[in-house]
Amino acid sequence: MKLSGMSEVSTKRACWHCGAQIDSIHLCNQCGTLQRIPEGIDYFTLFGLGPRLSLDSARLEATFYELSRKFHPDFYQKKSSEEQAISLENSAVLNKAYRVLRDPVQRVEYLVRWVEGGSTVDAEAPADLFDEILELQELLESIKETPDHPDQRGRRLDALKGEQARFGQIQEEGERALEGLSKEWDRLSETSEGSGLTEAQRRSLSEMKRILARRAYLERVLNDIQSGMDKLEKGS
Repeated sequence: MKLSGMSEVSTKRACWHCGAQIDSIHLCNQCGTLQRIPEGIDYFTLFGLGPRLSLDSARLEATFYELSRKFHPDFYQKKSSEEQAISLENSAVLNKAYRVLRDPVQRVEYLVRWVEGGSTVDAEAPADLFDEILELQELLESIKETPDHPDQRGRRLDALKGEQARFGQIQEEGERALEGLSKEWDRLSETSEGSGLTEAQRRSLSEMKRILARRAYLERVLNDIQSGMDKLEKGS
């Protein structure tokens, strides 16, 4: 399935070596010469997948190792300098694509960017947690600005540990929500007709963006909590 709004990159081009017209991601079927992965090709297509979010990890890994063998620089040591350079470039693209697709959260974020033509998902403070975040920020500021007696340090450390557990749980809830939305996206994609996004798919995409923006902000919060804990544990 190809959705409108997703980047469309043609694989049709001339082989850099023999000039034959090819329609392959990485190989000339006339002379067998390694080709550069087309610039802008999406990661799902690179791995021979559709725009799905629930992936078979074993299959993904198997495809990664299969392509890794085809691109590995060791196999091109006696080839031309052009093919050696291509093998390095292709390997770098493949490794990055695999890191993204094997991580469920990064995979969702990538699909959102891809569908919307490269737009980023910005961190957004959760309105429902405004009061809690404000109190936490005041606690963190007090740790920075005032010296701690041992008893104060212990109370503040316990408070931060509690906040870490609380916000960590919220992050886990967000990840579970993304998992559910991923399954819903796949179901909608399988039943969708035509190339455009349906209204249901747009709503699903919007909700995924909302959770990703919330998650990005809370990741900063958790990092700040950890920094405060490190400061207290060092006693400085």
